[in-house]
Amino acid sequence: MASKYDFHFEGKLPATVVNFKFFTSGYKRTVAVRGLQKLINQWFLLFFTTKGSDPLNLTRGTDFPLLIGSNIVTLTDVRDVVLLAIQQCNTQLRTLQQESFPDQDELLGSATLVKFQATGRDGFDAWITIKNAKQEAATVALPV
Repeated sequence: MASKYDFHFEGKLPATVVNFKFFTSGYKRTVAVRGLQKLINQWFLLFFTTKGSDPLNLTRGTDFPLLIGSNIVTLTDVRDVVLLAIQQCNTQLRTLQQESFPDQDELLGSATLVKFQATGRDGFDAWITIKNAKQEAATVALPV
């Protein structure tokens, strides 16, 4: 059976954005990915999708993007929203993967919040560890 690949796009630095091209399109080639990196890409795509914004599946996505512009004041409440979004994302990705039968290195084992801290007056940093079924792991900082 041929290996299934996904495409990995890297964002451009704001200073290099020309003509609304926000992703690499000339200097760095698009890379076909599989394994843990493909799992991470799928997880973050689902995590950053606002629930109800996909017209083909209104239940897809999480509540995480709703933090932008919200009036949540306490850091504890923000942490709770992040934890809830991680749980929503894990549940939905497992459901999607039951239909597609991915390889063990692309099958979600777990995604957990490993560090959460305040930055400045109203910002935060969060790190999430994503593991596949083979227990390969990567810790990723949320780009907020």
